[in-house]
Amino acid sequence: MQIFFNYKMFIRVLTSIIFMIFLCTNFSSQLESKSEMAEKLYKELLKRQRIEQLAAIKSFQKIKNYEKQYQMINLMAEKVFTVIQDSRAIIESSPFIPGVSEFPLEDKIRDALSNIIENTALFSEIILRFPDISTAVLKTNNNWDILLQWGIGYCYQVRYLLDDNTIKVFALVSQELNHVPRDSNYINPYRKKQKMKEEKEEEMKKAKKKKKKLKKGPKLSFHDEF
Repeated sequence: MQIFFNYKMFIRVLTSIIFMIFLCTNFSSQLESKSEMAEKLYKELLKRQRIEQLAAIKSFQKIKNYEKQYQMINLMAEKVFTVIQDSRAIIESSPFIPGVSEFPLEDKIRDALSNIIENTALFSEIILRFPDISTAVLKTNNNWDILLQWGIGYCYQVRYLLDDNTIKVFALVSQELNHVPRDSNYINPYRKKQKMKEEKEEEMKKAKKKKKKLKKGPKLSFHDEF
């Protein structure tokens, strides 16, 4: 009886262990699916946030006063780089490793990730659209340029969360600031000199079209005068 009883106990313990392994495996797969769902949702929200950013920048472009633009970009830089610095400290002390870890479910880590991506993207857009002012602002604080380089580098690590346009912005701004060598065909269409050149070319084209129209019009002949 003792041998039979021990055998039954062994079966029960073994069954319990198998059941616990099943529960742990099932729980792990649920966590993975939650992480995947959170990542997909995050990508969509990030796209919307980028659209809102661009709309705000377009409104900002309507301000034509240089001094106001400089003051606003300088204030923006102070806030943006403070947020990036604080978020960097959080993300580097967290267990989240881009490309290795699952998408973070903890609010604090996810918020830090968002702050880095969104603020890096925002100021990168500002640099491309207001290159003269923004580069002058960056020169007032060397730490800002260092933080921006770090932010762009980090965004490349999590590029699987970003759309192609945002990645392109990071590539362009890195060239604009000479963080990397410029491509032979690199042009920033927002630079004043480039914009003035394009406007002059457009004016010349319009002038040529007007001349052609005048030549095609009716002419007064010798017989019409008398």
